[in-house]
Amino acid sequence: MLGFSLSPARQVPAADSVAPFFANGGGAEVAIGQGPQGALSLWSTIGDGYAAWLSLDNDDPTLRLSWRETAVAKLRNVYPIGAFSLSGSWNQLQSSGSGLASSYTGNRAISSGSTSATATVTVSRADPYDVWVHYTGRTSGGYVRVRIDGSDELVNEIGDPAALGFKAFYSYSETDLERRQVVRVASGLIGSHTVELSYGAAANPGGTAILLEAVSISADLSGPRILPPLWQPQTSYAMGDEVQWDGTYYAARANGQSGLVPPSHLNGIGSDGALDWRADYRPTYPEFVAIDYASEREYAARFQIAGDETEVGGQTHGHEPLVSRQIAIDGVPWTAETSGNGLSVGNEIAISEQTNWQTTAGASIADCTLQRVIGPGEISHDVTLDMTGNVTDVAWFYAGMLPFVHWDGESETEVVQRLQAPRESVTLSDYSGGVPANVTFAPASRLGLAAQIGVTELRYGLEAELSSNGVAQDLTAFLRPNLEGRTANGNLDWPCKAYIAADVANGFGISAGDNLRITSRHVMSARE
Repeated sequence: MLGFSLSPARQVPAADSVAPFFANGGGAEVAIGQGPQGALSLWSTIGDGYAAWLSLDNDDPTLRLSWRETAVAKLRNVYPIGAFSLSGSWNQLQSSGSGLASSYTGNRAISSGSTSATATVTVSRADPYDVWVHYTGRTSGGYVRVRIDGSDELVNEIGDPAALGFKAFYSYSETDLERRQVVRVASGLIGSHTVELSYGAAANPGGTAILLEAVSISADLSGPRILPPLWQPQTSYAMGDEVQWDGTYYAARANGQSGLVPPSHLNGIGSDGALDWRADYRPTYPEFVAIDYASEREYAARFQIAGDETEVGGQTHGHEPLVSRQIAIDGVPWTAETSGNGLSVGNEIAISEQTNWQTTAGASIADCTLQRVIGPGEISHDVTLDMTGNVTDVAWFYAGMLPFVHWDGESETEVVQRLQAPRESVTLSDYSGGVPANVTFAPASRLGLAAQIGVTELRYGLEAELSSNGVAQDLTAFLRPNLEGRTANGNLDWPCKAYIAADVANGFGISAGDNLRITSRHVMSARE
């Protein structure tokens, strides 16, 4: 009897095991908004209550845009403290800094231990929705009483936890000031309702303190409160109020009226002429469940021409000056919004860019057209290259790239657990703590990622094709399982990358007059 075994990190899957990663998650909308430094923020719904937020960077405006980061977010209309009506004795608080550990949802919070303190907010949506309360856990945390429309009849997701005689949730935490805690308190509501929060009773363990951050309800990309609002001139703001402008997010440093010119600084503290604002890269909401990190996702190449080694590829690799760009949503040229939450919502976004590939010396190599189409749950690229120069000694030619993280130092959670290739499956934790050699899959033109992040199941599929003069070229794929040798037990990220590339080992030359075409498709889905 003959037999063999594979290492635990690489296992043979069932036939067509990558297909499930390309299933549509049920998204229905896309959106586009302004990003920092001329970047674009693209949104694509990838499941009920989930969206992927893509950053198309434009650090160097002379080059094409580069898709270098994706965040997966829960879509909810958020009612921050500024939307509440308060009665009784409350202490007003604001975030002391950026990031998950040091910011409240909505950047402001209120605390009390008084039985007369109540906070009310009216929420509304035409479609059925759930209601969540965002709070900070305290070692002295007590019970938070919840009523809707003056009673607890509609508060159907929590009960009476300690024979209190009313419905409430427990705000105690073993770690003091554990921010961004969320509890669902109601489901199946329709229309307008008033949510009332108040101090309910002392808890043991715990105490008599409650610290509230926000209330949120179910939403889609059309929700007016899924992001902080755009900054407005000569408007009254309270200390800690959160706004956005040109893709940067700002928190007011004092109570007062805004000036006439919007803030434009990208970090630190700056003024609009009347109020000071602290700049943040990301807003305090929506809630992000996964974030992958910067890299070049569309295409990239390294080769030699007459002994001149050149890398080409957008913002990361350069040598690709922009000739023209067109942006449309639902077939209409896009212009940035100046009110609301800054998003233009539709069914499809199309971005066309024309560039010229060049050597490091500036000689033309090829005329390039990149067509992007962003739909619900799917992002596709169609690239054509008309070669004007002869290319030799191709070191690498990537037709698609998939960056992700296994261990996220920002949230201190494990993100992606598994990479699926057509014939093999890789468990990332088997490579923990080292800098292993690349894991190669050949031939391969499709890859899938599987992640379980708390209650959220995330799937991500990438497929690519490459042809030269109409003839399909062989593709291979490889994984860098631990790009920087970081471990999953510290504060640092553990980034990984997977590539689909031309099989340059078997010879891949390009000559003047050749026509190359690269297509790639990224499909994402999320669900609880």
